[in-house]
Amino acid sequence: MARRTPLIIPSEVQTREFDAKLLLACLAAERGFASIVGCRTDIHLNVAALPRSIYVAKDVRYSSRRMFDILQRLGHAIVALDEEAPFYYSRAYYLQSRVSEPVLRRTRALFAWGPENAEAWRGCAYYHGAPIHVTGNPRVDLMRPELRPFFAAEAERIRARFGRFILVNSNFGSLNHYFPNLTTLLPPDLTAGTPAAPDKAFDAGLAAHRHAIFRSFLEIVPRLARTFPDHAVVVRPHPAENHETWREAGGGLPNLHVVHEGSVIPWLMTATAMIHNSCTTGLEGYVVGAPVIAYRPATSERFDLALPNSLSHEVFDAAALIDAVGRAVAGALPCDAETARARRRLAARHVAALDGPLASEAMVDVLDRFEAAGGGRKPPVRSRVAGYLSAELRRRGKERHAETPGHKSNIAYTRHRFPGVALPEVEERIGRFRAILGRFEAVRARQTMKNVFKIAAS
Repeated sequence: MARRTPLIIPSEVQTREFDAKLLLACLAAERGFASIVGCRTDIHLNVAALPRSIYVAKDVRYSSRRMFDILQRLGHAIVALDEEAPFYYSRAYYLQSRVSEPVLRRTRALFAWGPENAEAWRGCAYYHGAPIHVTGNPRVDLMRPELRPFFAAEAERIRARFGRFILVNSNFGSLNHYFPNLTTLLPPDLTAGTPAAPDKAFDAGLAAHRHAIFRSFLEIVPRLARTFPDHAVVVRPHPAENHETWREAGGGLPNLHVVHEGSVIPWLMTATAMIHNSCTTGLEGYVVGAPVIAYRPATSERFDLALPNSLSHEVFDAAALIDAVGRAVAGALPCDAETARARRRLAARHVAALDGPLASEAMVDVLDRFEAAGGGRKPPVRSRVAGYLSAELRRRGKERHAETPGHKSNIAYTRHRFPGVALPEVEERIGRFRAILGRFEAVRARQTMKNVFKIAAS
């Protein structure tokens, strides 16, 4: 087989993305692709040393503009998905906050979660005509029944550790950040008396709404622990959050635990009830088939995420939440046939590949055709030199700030989101995929740098 253009498949949040992107790399290896898979930060620091590749980006946000410029100068072909595309307040807000014109214009192909995501991109004022493929997201592949056995051993470890437990998933990173100075939504009492500029009025309203919900969650967590003493209550903070805030809210209750370990999928598989508000895990829990409850002590059509809430059993006050958790614990959380059908239609509108061929397979089909059509081209020497110099300057800046307290490039924050993975763990994960799918017999992993691996067929 002729040598193919390699793939670069970075992961920002290890527990959210890495396993799914490893599956994508294994499927690509069957088609003759070699893939560089691992920590996005470590890949970016060393991007100038990597071969010219097809780069599978995790978003098209403004924050990616400098790296996209470097990648393009170095001759990498950029294709992209958006890890958070289904979760937005409105299409207009999504396009404003997560789709940057100079970033989007550098993409050669786009992978949409579902029809809604594809339509949002096509309706963007600066959509540039790159093919949009409705493939779904590899993360959802791992939630499907045929691949849930990938997490069987981890699920058993969770059961052995916590027994019956209630899972509370928080998504308050913008309010309760790991580094307080990076908090973007300040509590209303810190901004009182300061009129919001017109372009900041939305953020001010969102901050007030989200802080009201955050306070309610801090109050309900210890109440849940006291009401259900025969259950553990496990709070799983967002990857960007400060865990200590939740420990303080628990007040030392012996059955309350603050844990963010591994993929959320085995936690959803084993929880007797899962509670969230406008959180990605509402969708994930729905796909897994978990008893999912959206706790909505404050509501707003403007500031709530309709998709994950609508796929859940919704409650609007603490008493109703306690009742719903009691029903879930008893295995009797209600859902009539009409509601189930409506949820299925809604999910399919936002997420492709809930059944049938895997999203990862669909993405590899696209990458196969893209590469065969000459997707990447070698740029002029001047461009490559400029890209190399820009990458080196960026690397030095990132390394300089790695020890700066409170900086987004601080190494402690990077490892908070991507703690690290070793070669034996990667090999073991590939072995699990091999056993479940009966494939990948020739697929091997080789470590190329810290937290970064080459996945290819031998």
